[in-house]
Amino acid sequence: MGRQVKIARAIMYAQAVASLGIWVVQVLTVSARLDHNQEVAGSVWFVLVVNPVIAVLVAVAATFLTRRPWARGLAVVMEVVGAAGALVSVVTGYYQAVFAILLAIGVLVLVRSGSARSVQPA
Repeated sequence: MGRQVKIARAIMYAQAVASLGIWVVQVLTVSARLDHNQEVAGSVWFVLVVNPVIAVLVAVAATFLTRRPWARGLAVVMEVVGAAGALVSVVTGYYQAVFAILLAIGVLVLVRSGSARSVQPA
């Protein structure tokens, strides 16, 4: 396994763990709002369902990155989805999400360079 792919895999695992951590905070926030009879927007419920699915898919892609050809495609798709979601966060005022965009771009570059090296003759 190339160094680029190892780095991409580590970043993807970190992204999955961070995403699950954020999901836990989101669940606790929604729970607190419901306890205080506050409304929770439909988009928030959507995020509560989608966020852990994305985290699991990122972890699956990282796990099989070197063993299954489809994992690289899944990694690319999940990083693009993550970058798009982070871009929405930046636009809505959460500027720290720029870091998530940079990580996604980094993983895309690493996966691309790692896959290019894996198909070149040794």
